[in-house]
Amino acid sequence: MLRLPRLPRLVNATLGIFFLLATLAPLPFAIVLPGEAQNIFKGVITFKDLANYPATGRIDLMSIRVTNPGTWIVGPEIVYSWISGDHAVYPKSAIYPPGTTTEEESKQAKEDMVKSQDKAIVAAVNYLQSNPQIMASTRSQGVLRANQLDTEKIKFKVGKTGGPSGGLVFGIGLVELLTERDLLQGRHIAGTGTITERGVVGSIGGINEKITSAHKVGATLFFAPVDNAQEISNVPDGIKVVTVATLAQAINYLERTSR
Repeated sequence: MLRLPRLPRLVNATLGIFFLLATLAPLPFAIVLPGEAQNIFKGVITFKDLANYPATGRIDLMSIRVTNPGTWIVGPEIVYSWISGDHAVYPKSAIYPPGTTTEEESKQAKEDMVKSQDKAIVAAVNYLQSNPQIMASTRSQGVLRANQLDTEKIKFKVGKTGGPSGGLVFGIGLVELLTERDLLQGRHIAGTGTITERGVVGSIGGINEKITSAHKVGATLFFAPVDNAQEISNVPDGIKVVTVATLAQAINYLERTSR
């Protein structure tokens, strides 16, 4: 039997150091994890001197947790994330523009959140104005006139959550609260998606992580952007995912499936 000579101790030590450094070297990846769920009817949306009507159900604003642009991601963390069922690994360039700092990302996320709230207000008002049969049965119809809703009467408080992906949820919530109709009828729903002033829903990141979070807190219905449909996978039992392209489609679905 041929025996290979043992490597000198110095060579072994050098190789060991090399592999250790390779393991600890920073890699250009970001890790995405499920975040928290906020019931927007519990202090997230508030009104001042504007007629509104309590909801019987719950709508959750979903978030994800993403490692910061400057976070040092090493090999073992990536391997663990790949093995874990609720972690996802993405190239950092797919999430952050090159050179983005943590401070810049935080500032941009806050700005995007405010814009999503403003767009959701306009989208909700436009939807209501386009559906006069809805407003005919609610006492708030005198408030909702073309381009005359005072946005200062509607406030949002979402804590540290940022980004534009809450637009759809805010839009649904506003339609529910500004009319006497009971869209939810006690249901616990969640969702995600950007929104335009015309009510068009756009794609977001971390769709599967948000569905997982919604399921964990008990939501049974999840609205997702139709542009994310191809990414959705491994939906947990007990939650139904409905993809929509507009705010109107989400509202219509809730109307059709109400008791």
